[in-house]
Amino acid sequence: MKKKILCFLLLLISISVLNCSEILYINLTSGETISIPIALIEQITFSDSVSISDMVNLIQKIPIRFLKNYPNPFNPVTNIVFELNVSGKTQIEIFNAKGQKVKTLMNKKLEKGNHSIAWDGKNNQNNSVSSGVYFYRVSVNGAQKINKMLMIK
Repeated sequence: MKKKILCFLLLLISISVLNCSEILYINLTSGETISIPIALIEQITFSDSVSISDMVNLIQKIPIRFLKNYPNPFNPVTNIVFELNVSGKTQIEIFNAKGQKVKTLMNKKLEKGNHSIAWDGKNNQNNSVSSGVYFYRVSVNGAQKINKMLMIK
């Protein structure tokens, strides 16, 4: 669904933000209005008809604005860095390529701002995991972002 929304937004000639709450309402040039949950939005391209204040208001509503890990590929430690635009219950989980949870790195309330946490390549039983592709998911107040990383031994 995210890719469809992104493609749809990029094809719009003119959009205007009508309301900046948990749902983004977009007034299409055809006169129709569509709504999209802000948590699903990964990228937005604005036209000249959208005011700077509307752009800023919308961007401030996106819960997780930045997510990456470094180094990537890594051995055996990588740092996951992210920016929260809201305070709330935050979970960081690691999954293997089969989608099985390998490790819960964090499950606590975090304040708005920049954060970082290291993963040492170990699972919940404190055993080293094998080389391969892993995914990390950062969730805050129900919104989530997922990225992949590669461990090479």
